Amino acid sequence: MIVMTNLSTTKEGYSYPMNLLLPASPDVGRRPPAPGRLELLRTFMNTVDLEAGDDDFSSVEALGQWLSLRDLLPPGTKLTEADRREAIAFRETVREVLEANAGHVTDGDAVTRLNALAERVPLTLRIGATTSLEPEGATGMDAAIGRLLAIIHESITLGSWRRLKVCRNDTCRWAFYDSSRNRSGAWCTMAICGNRMKGRAFRRRHRAAGD
Repeated sequence: MIVMTNLSTTKEGYSYPMNLLLPASPDVGRRPPAPGRLELLRTFMNTVDLEAGDDDFSSVEALGQWLSLRDLLPPGTKLTEADRREAIAFRETVREVLEANAGHVTDGDAVTRLNALAERVPLTLRIGATTSLEPEGATGMDAAIGRLLAIIHESITLGSWRRLKVCRNDTCRWAFYDSSRNRSGAWCTMAICGNRMKGRAFRRRHRAAGD
């Protein structure tokens, strides 16, 4: 579990004053969406197709549009190439952290890097008509990352974080929400990656038997 010492919580949970009408995820049909705001983080993780090599953050302009459409940044916020690289580094760091949820052995470096980001972007509890965690004094890409970190903290508090995983197919690594009763999901979809992995295992056993 990630320990983010600068984050706060309340018994009632959180309500984020951000637009809930998000653009449709490109992987509708693979798995059910994650609950609440965790779906925004899952969608963020899937802005790259590792198999096809397509990345929604291929340019600074594309990154800014993606973030502003989801109220992670105000429209027109000026970003730089360094911000684009930071967004990708954050995305892939979270992906490494999620591997532990899928049962992979991790060395802990990703959690260390994520905690370092949490220390750099302090979040403050704000109470009013809604209760929210907001980046304190952060602007630009740091503010967007702070809001995504707040979603991670919320999901840990609510118990949904452990169900957010990455596909066990190492050429895919798509983020999915495991809604199975015993939290045993391993692939983004059984029809595609599940069958591929089972086919690979069968061929390995067949070759071993032939030896």
